[in-house]
Parts: sequence; C-alpha cells; structure tokens
Amino acid sequence: MATRARLRGTAVAPFVAAVAAIGVVAFGALVGCVDTTHDIEVQALGGEAAGVAPGPDHRPGQPCLVCHGGEGPASSHFSVAGTVYAIEKESMPAVGAQVQIEDITGVAFLSPTNAAGNFYISAQDWEPTYPIQMQVSLGPANSQMLTHVGREGSCATCHTSSPGPASPGPVYVAADMSELLGDGGAGP
Repeated sequence: MATRARLRGTAVAPFVAAVAAIGVVAFGALVGCVDTTHDIEVQALGGEAAGVAPGPDHRPGQPCLVCHGGEGPASSHFSVAGTVYAIEKESMPAVGAQVQIEDITGVAFLSPTNAAGNFYISAQDWEPTYPIQMQVSLGPANSQMLTHVGREGSCATCHTSSPGPASPGPVYVAADMSELLGDGGAGP
C-alpha cells in the first residue's frame, strides 16, 4: 500500500521561492531582449507617403538603416544608404548621381541614385570598414563630404531635413543650377 508523505509548509516555501525567483529572472531577460529604442525609431518614421509603395523609391530623406539596418522590419539589409538632392535648399532629387564611398582600407564602392535620389548598398555586397569618406557627382557637379563618417551608414541620421547645430542639412550635389549644368547657367 502506497503512503503519501505530507510535506511541511516550511520545507516547500524555499522551493517555491526559488522557482518564483527563476521565473522572474527569465521574464526579465526576455523583456530585456526587446529593443524598445529601435521600435520607437521605426514608429517615429511614420507611415508611407501617399501613392508611394514600399520599395527603392520610398521614404527619401529618412534614415534608411532604421528599417534596413538588420533589425527590421525591412527584409533587405543595407550597409550604407541615403538620399541625394540635386540643388542646395531644394527638394529635387539628384536622379542618376554617383555616390562614391571609400573606407579606411582604401576599398571604394560606387552606387547610383534612383528616381527618388535614394542610393543604397546591400550589406551582402559590401560592409565598409569605418571610418568612410563620401562624395557624390552628377554631370559636371561634384560634392565631397569634408568630414568622415565614423560609424553610421544611414546618411539621414546626421543629414536631417533642416540644417542646424546638430545637422548640416540634406545631402546635395550642387549649390545652384549653374553648378549643376556646368555652363554658368546659360542652359542648352
């Protein structure tokens, strides 16, 4: 005949307390793995612009690597990406510009801009060794970044829509149309 032993409350209490403590630590570790800062950055970008589907032409001027930096939500992962505008203080994209990025080891990568002025380099194609130097050209106009990029591959992290103490403003190729045309503004 089987007998049941009755455990005393005092013998069970330390065991229950240990199991509860392990549960609290495991829950804390799980919650600690969620990057709420990244989620906030993604949400701060807002929705897509009306009439522009997600894809290569979307979100010009926004920090591309917030979504394309490997943490999602985008499935494509970029190492360097940004938007180039044709003329300073104007919103016309620099369509067909060439963005040259050179890393500290001397390896250079050339990326064209698309219809929105966006360019991007897939992390699968190239992961630069920082710091990097950048320049952009379109026709006769050429603009070289005077400082190096220390660690951030998303141009709009520093190049926000408005110049100020923390940002030089958007990336552009030319100061004015004559520089872009290379003919003193006379046109064709």
